[in-house]
Amino acid sequence: MKSIRRFSLLKVLLLAIAAMSTSTIPAHAQTAAGTFTLAHRVLWVGAVLPAGNYAFSLNSQDSPARVTVRQVGGPIVAMLLPQSISDDNFVGSSSLVLHEEGGESVVSMLRLKNIGMALQFASPRLATTVAETAGLGPIADSQPAK
Repeated sequence: MKSIRRFSLLKVLLLAIAAMSTSTIPAHAQTAAGTFTLAHRVLWVGAVLPAGNYAFSLNSQDSPARVTVRQVGGPIVAMLLPQSISDDNFVGSSSLVLHEEGGESVVSMLRLKNIGMALQFASPRLATTVAETAGLGPIADSQPAK
């Protein structure tokens, strides 16, 4: 009788642990939004973004996760799919990381400090790494969306 009771208690405990672990998965999905300014023309995946002010949003609950970029106060200019998304506990502010490729500035990564996420974007072969983020300044407005 005691062994049946222990076995039942063990099943209930395992079921509770399984339920808790699956309920934490959606909490990992994040939503973020922010603004950035480009000082010059930039290629981002298949989009060409001229110099100007932009707003972005990310909803990683979507499958696949995508970044929507629009001109501030204007229309959507691109919907971009990251090549990979990883957890990132970097030090510093959120940033749009660029590199030079064939004489063009290309976005390679969007780092979102507030949600601890780095989005890597596909691009043609990496030619020369630029040791800057194209004078963008920090993405100070980056924050979890409400």
